[in-house]
Amino acid sequence: MKRVIKKELTEKEYTQFIKQLLEINKKEGHLPEYIDYKDSKIYKVEYIETIENVNKFILENGRHPETINFYQQKHNRHN
Repeated sequence: MKRVIKKELTEKEYTQFIKQLLEINKKEGHLPEYIDYKDSKIYKVEYIETIENVNKFILENGRHPETINFYQQKHNRHN
């Protein structure tokens, strides 16, 4: 099964995304179920996986990846 890229960010954009995520966490006291970023709704399961992948890449390669991909995943809706 081929994974679908939902959003691709540069290292600078990814850093901005993380800052926005941390601001929300600080303000609300928890990570949001999704974050709207550059016309994309990125769900918690998607951004958590991406953060894990980026951290793994940094540990293995000693640097950030040039581009960071958020992959589309199924998620639970609370409606």
